[in-house]
Amino acid sequence: MKKAIITIFLIAILSAVVQHFFAWWSVCIVCFAFGLIAKFSPPKSFVTGGTAIGLLWLLEILMKDIPNHHTLSTRMAQLFPLGGHYFLFMLISVLIGAFCGGLSMWSAACWRKNSQ
Repeated sequence: MKKAIITIFLIAILSAVVQHFFAWWSVCIVCFAFGLIAKFSPPKSFVTGGTAIGLLWLLEILMKDIPNHHTLSTRMAQLFPLGGHYFLFMLISVLIGAFCGGLSMWSAACWRKNSQ
């Protein structure tokens, strides 16, 4: 449990740095690398990677969205069929990030498991 929490924080910190300089999908590369390094089972890898990227994206969304009073999120929620509910747009964004991070780390764990 302690190893998983440390891994989550390391993934989130490194992903924040990498995402600042590269595209959004660079977090998948970080999760894949941690999936190869960490000796987690595939289900635990999925949860660890998903939690790390989900928390990272939630923090980034809140840091950018709260100061401008949810203006951009509300406009994006109006663009998509979400009825202008900025919370739903934020939730879907966090779920997409968590799913990408989880699948990346899970696929690395499966690859590591099958190559042994």
